[in-house]
This record gives sequence, C-alpha cells and structure tokens, in this order.
Amino acid sequence: MNLVNRRAVLKFEDDEGKVVVPKTKSLIKDSSEIYRDLIAKFRASGLPLEVDFRTLVEWVKLGDQYTHQIHTYPAKLIPHIANFFVKASTLFKNEKAVLDPFCGSGTVALEASLAGCTPYVSDSNPLALLITKVKTTNYDVQELSEELQAITYRCKRYRSAPEIAIVNSNLWYSAERKKALEIILRAVMEVKGNEIRDFFRVCFSVTAKRFSNADPAISVPVRLKTRERFSDATNNKIISKLKWLEESSPLQEFVRISLANIERVASANRFNSDRASASIISRDARRLACDSLGTKNFQVPLIVTSPPYGSAQKYIRSSSISLNWLGLIEPDKLTVLEDQSIGREHAPKFRRVMPQGELPDSYEDVVGKIKAKNELRGFITRQYLLEMKDALAEMARVTSENGHIVIVTGNNQVCNETLRNDEFIVTILTSLGLNLELSLIDHIKSRGLMTKRNRTASVISRESVLVFSK
Repeated sequence: MNLVNRRAVLKFEDDEGKVVVPKTKSLIKDSSEIYRDLIAKFRASGLPLEVDFRTLVEWVKLGDQYTHQIHTYPAKLIPHIANFFVKASTLFKNEKAVLDPFCGSGTVALEASLAGCTPYVSDSNPLALLITKVKTTNYDVQELSEELQAITYRCKRYRSAPEIAIVNSNLWYSAERKKALEIILRAVMEVKGNEIRDFFRVCFSVTAKRFSNADPAISVPVRLKTRERFSDATNNKIISKLKWLEESSPLQEFVRISLANIERVASANRFNSDRASASIISRDARRLACDSLGTKNFQVPLIVTSPPYGSAQKYIRSSSISLNWLGLIEPDKLTVLEDQSIGREHAPKFRRVMPQGELPDSYEDVVGKIKAKNELRGFITRQYLLEMKDALAEMARVTSENGHIVIVTGNNQVCNETLRNDEFIVTILTSLGLNLELSLIDHIKSRGLMTKRNRTASVISRESVLVFSK
C-alpha cells in the first residue's frame, strides 16, 4: 500500500452531505465515536486519511497543560494524538492499560494516566524514564512547597559541593556558575524521599540546561554565540541571553522553575487526583517486560508509541548535559548508552560490521543504495531496520488478543534515498498477523519536530498514524 502518494482527505458530513465539525465537549469523555467514523471512512476509501489532530482533538489545549512542560525533550509527540486514543473506550475491554515502549518524556504516559489508565513505559534513555516518572506522579503539592523552602535554605548555607563531571564542561559553564549549580544539586540530593528528590532533580536539570552556554534553540548542545551570518535581531537575542547568563542567579531560577512545576502538578491533581504513575517495565523496546520486575507474561490492550526514525534524533547527545549532572551516566560512557538506543546516529569504524538478519527485499535494496553512497549510513540504516523489526515483533507479542497498536512515524531521506518507515512498519506487523485498521496522515506544525538529524538526512514535515488490531 502506498501510504503517502495516495490519500483521502478526512471529512465529516451530515445527512445532506454538508461538511460539519464533529461535536465535542470541552473535556470529552470518550473519542470512540470519532474513532469509529475514521475507521469507516478508511475502509470505504482504502486510502490514508489526512487529519489535523490539533483540530480533531479540539478539547486538548495548545501550549502548557498539566505537567507536559516540566522538562524539555527533543521531537516530543503532540498530546492530542495520545489523548485521542487513550480516551477511545472501544480500544479497551477489561483492563485500561497503555504501554509506550519508546516513551521519551512521557507524553503518552501522562495522557493515559490523566484518562484513568495504568501507564507502562520503556526507554533506553534514563533521563526520559526519570522525566516520565515525575511527570505522572501525583505529588502532595504542600509537601513539594515545604521541601523547596528547605532546599533553598540549605543552598544559602552551603559554600561548597562535590564537583560534577560534565562532558566538555568548559564549553558550557564558567567555574563560578558551575559551582553555584553544584551547590543547588547538593541540596537537592539531600532530600530524603526518592520521589520528591526526583521531582527536584528534574527541576534542577531544567535549571542546569538553562544556565549552560548551549543554544536553547537547538536540541543538541551547540555553543551559543553570535555569528556574522545571523541577522542583527538574532545576534541581539544571543547577546541578551549571554548577558542574562552572567547576571542571573541560578538559585532564583531554580526556585522559579520549581514553583512553576509545582503548579503544573497541582493542575494535574485537580484534573485527576487518583491518576496512576508510570511503571517502568523495561529499558529496551526489543525485550519488553523481561527485566527484574518478573512480568514476562505481561500484556496490554493498547500500545501508543512514536519510535525513533532511521538516522534518528540525537536523543543521547541532546540529553548529555542533564545525564551527567544527574549522575545517570558518566561523560565517558555516553557512547555506551547510545549503543543501547535504537536509531543511533554513530557507528565507530572499529565496530562497523554490517548487521546480519533478514529484511524485506525492497529495504535490502534501499540499504544497498545507501551503503554505496556512504558506508556508515548504510550500516546505521540496516541496524536500525533490524532493531525496529525486533521491537515491532515484541510489541505484537505483548499486545492482548483483540488489542491495538498505534504507531506514529514519519518517512525521511538518508543519502537522498527515501526510507519508508511507514511501509516498513505495515509490512512487519501484517506479516506477524496484525491487521492495519486505520491509516492517518498528520502534518507536523511544531518546529521542535521539523529538524534535520544529520547532514545526509531530510526534514520530516508529516507523520503517519497507523493503527493495528491483533
């Protein structure tokens, strides 16, 4: 099936054939009716439907909502997509549970939690798991406020703190600024309870990133500085930011960030005070529920996820400063963590042995063409496809009978060769006995998603939302 070149434009019509907007309440309880309507239209046309989830899911507000914005993260899934599927009761029979095996910063987990589902997550990036856990935890707001006061008091008393090893530290921090941040971290790490400590670790991570010399407009760390090719307006903004870094107080900013995040928690509490926090079942999407939790027979009725693309976003590099600050990985171990990630961006030459395994013929051809142009990209692309194949098989395994898998993906180019991630997913999952129940196309409007991942890749401006039934 060609999922891009042929498509149907989604329309809702009344009895007279006039286009109408689906009726929804400000806080819709169930999106099943819209979901069934989409399936009927997809079956009738046999073509992917073009939708705008921001319009379709009009009950989700744009911008800062609940705890979605407690910490930045590259290429975040818009909450509208997650919200739409977790609120479709037709996708649940007995158990209301949702799994995101590539959870990132927890957009799906939070929407599932707020909708009254039990969220399960997996991700190879420990920072992603930390943010997701904090984002979905129902904290006592008063307790957070009191602990913030205690942290602030300790920070004002301390004159020293353990030195933290940061990758390329001299590029990102002056000695004075780094010491001020280390004192804050010392005070945070002395918080007694693990959950509350983790909340303030996330707040500290935001502060440490904000006070680095890294350009906030670029997900991976790139030193912020004026350049001749920039416009005067851009350079003036950079000068202003650099001046702010020199004049502002890290402690005051930490308090401001913490208060803002406490209010976000309060907002989520008001919406659903009984929401469940995310349970981490694995750190590898290729081996779900096979860790020390003893949940090998784990199954869920619904998976909603957005896997990394081939030549993917630089998730580990973009997280490197926070990973080091929080003690989640040492600077010289970042490449080890990247090696555990699907969609990695590097493959050092001494480890470059073409991965073995079977791929569909058309993808063998694509990999061959990429390899002929760039051996490294050929290696990375083949490894990505094989690892995604394993991850898809694992998703199919843990999906309950009559359950569903929702995958948000996009197509990109590697060395001017189109990598059809959507068709690859359809080919693999249908070969495993799943049925493509719905195919949607949504255009990406967030600049945070429309980024080049490396110089041989392309910008992704549209995504496919594929729904499979088991």
